[in-house]
Amino acid sequence: MNALALIPVILLLHASYFDMQGTIMNVISPSSLLIGNNTVNLADVDASGLNSRQYSYLMDDIRSRLQDKDVFVKGGYVYFKLTGSYNSYSINEMIQKDISDLKEMRRSFCDGFC
Repeated sequence: MNALALIPVILLLHASYFDMQGTIMNVISPSSLLIGNNTVNLADVDASGLNSRQYSYLMDDIRSRLQDKDVFVKGGYVYFKLTGSYNSYSINEMIQKDISDLKEMRRSFCDGFC
C-alpha cells in the first residue's frame, strides 16, 4: 500500500476524535462561542466577579483573538486547529486565565471606587 494513501485515513482518524470542527464566527460571551452555525458553551469558564469595565475589556480582547479562527470541539472544550494538528492548551483555559488575570488587576479597572 502506498504511504500517501494513508494520509487521508490518518487525518480522518484524528478529526474523528473531536465532536466538531469549524470556524469561530462570533464570541457571544466569555463562555459561549458561535462556531459555524452552532453555539458551543465552554466548560470551566466563569466570568462572574468581573466588573463591567473588566468584562468589556475581556470581550474586546477575546473577540479580536478568536474571531475567524479554525477550531476543533470536544465536549465543552475548544482547541485551535493548527496545520495537521491542534493546540492541546484549550481556548477554555486561555479565557479562564484571562479572567483570573483581570480579577487580580481589579484596581486598574476602577474609577477610584474599588
